[in-house]
Amino acid sequence: MEKINVTERDIRLIQLLSRCGVMRPGQAKIAYGDVSRYHLRRVEKLVSFGLLMRDSGYIRVTAKGLRAAGITERPLRLEKHRYREHEIIINLLTEFPDWEFTFAIDLKRRETVQNSSKLGAVIRKSTLRYGIYVLTNRPRPATVVFLRSEMADLRNSGIERLLVFCTAPEIMQAFGDDPPDGIREFCLLPYPEGVQSFKQLFTPEFKAFINARFPGLIPSRRPFAHFEWRDAFITVLVHNDLVKKRYLQEYLEHAQKREGKRCIVVCSPDQSFPGAHKTVICRAQKGDSAACLSQA
Repeated sequence: MEKINVTERDIRLIQLLSRCGVMRPGQAKIAYGDVSRYHLRRVEKLVSFGLLMRDSGYIRVTAKGLRAAGITERPLRLEKHRYREHEIIINLLTEFPDWEFTFAIDLKRRETVQNSSKLGAVIRKSTLRYGIYVLTNRPRPATVVFLRSEMADLRNSGIERLLVFCTAPEIMQAFGDDPPDGIREFCLLPYPEGVQSFKQLFTPEFKAFINARFPGLIPSRRPFAHFEWRDAFITVLVHNDLVKKRYLQEYLEHAQKREGKRCIVVCSPDQSFPGAHKTVICRAQKGDSAACLSQA
C-alpha cells in the first residue's frame, strides 16, 4: 500500500483547516504558494489517504489528518449554512497580508470570546484591532438583537472596532443605521466591494489625496469628524462607519447652525448626507488605489 509523505505545505493546509473549518479546494493554494495546479493534486492525494474529506464542494480535515499534522484538538465542525461564511474568511486572510490575522477559533480556545460567538476573525495592525463578521443570510429580527448584544460585549475582550461584511443589500438593511452600544467603529460593508473601500483608507494614494485636496488639515477631536480644515470639519465615510455617521447626523441636526462650521464628507458614490456643505466622492478600485472626484 502506498504511504503518503505529508509535506510541510500539507501540514500548513491542515493547520489552516483546523482553524477555519472548511475551504474550497482552490483556496488550498494559500498554503502552497505560487503554484498552478499543484495544490489541487495535493488535495486529491490527501483526500485519497483520508487526511481530508470532501463535503458539499468544500474540503475539511479529518481526525486522521489532524494527527498527521501533530494537532491534538478535535476537528472543527460547522453547520453547513456557515460554510460560505468561512470560505469568505479565508478570502479575507489573503486580502489583509500585512495585518496580523487571528481566526475566531483561536480566541475561543483561549477563552477570549465565548464559544457561541459568531465572530469570524480579528485583524490587527499597530494599535488598530478590528473584529470581523461575515453575514451570508438575512438575519431574523431576533438574530439581529442577539448579534448586537454579542458585538457590544466584545469590548470586554478589547475589540471595540468591527467590520461587518454582508453578501446582499437586504442583510445590511436588517441592521438599520444604529451601531451596537459601546463600539468605537462599526463598518457595515457589502462583500466583496467593501473590502477595497476599507483597505483604501490605509493606502499612500488615499492619504496623498486627502493631503492634496485639503492642504494644512489637522486631526479633529470632535466625535463626528476626522479632520478640521479652514472653516470646515472633514469626515471620512468610505468605510460606512455607522458610529461616525450617527455623530455626524447629530451635529448636522443640532449643532451646525449654532457653530456655523460646514461639513465635508468623504464618501462613496452611493452615499448621501443632507446638510453636508460639500461631498468628496472616492471610488475604491482593485489594487488599493483610490480614484477621487469632487462634488459640490
